Amino acid sequence: MAWDMGQIKLYLFLIFPVLQASGAYGAGSLLLAFAALMVIFLSFFTLVPRDGSSPAGRTSVGGVIMIGPIPIVLGSDRRTTVLALVLALVVLMIIILLLVQ
Repeated sequence: MAWDMGQIKLYLFLIFPVLQASGAYGAGSLLLAFAALMVIFLSFFTLVPRDGSSPAGRTSVGGVIMIGPIPIVLGSDRRTTVLALVLALVVLMIIILLLVQ
């Protein structure tokens, strides 16, 4: 969206890509991308017990793969799968509402 509006420009400095943002959508998209990279980087520093024991309770995981408007939902149990599906539908609705403008 910001790219289409011309609020983000891409430059190449030596071999490094550099993004320049102007406007609210451009700044917001760069801030979200930076936050996502920080979350990925900081996730490597989570504390994991060395003895291999898991914390109390069961661990459940879920994920969504969006191929166009079609969500592919994965989950380790029914509750997590339904939660991932609901979140995918909410994100899809937000995307549709932003594109209609």
